[in-house]
Amino acid sequence: MKQDDINEIEWRNPANWTWRGPLGLYASKRDTRLLVPKAMPMMGWTLNFGHPGWTGVLVALAALALVLAVAQRLFQ
Repeated sequence: MKQDDINEIEWRNPANWTWRGPLGLYASKRDTRLLVPKAMPMMGWTLNFGHPGWTGVLVALAALALVLAVAQRLFQ
């Protein structure tokens, strides 16, 4: 079985979603994608919280928010 097939099977498995609504959270260690379509794909994308890279993405976003907040204070 190809990895794309495994990813699709994992994405369709309701056990990998904490809630399958527009704000649903997805976690699958078998799915190799970091970003996956939301359960309702027209609602955009979400992180795969089972992927080891998700913490790095959140740390980078938090660091960016902190840098922007500090820059706003400095250049007011």
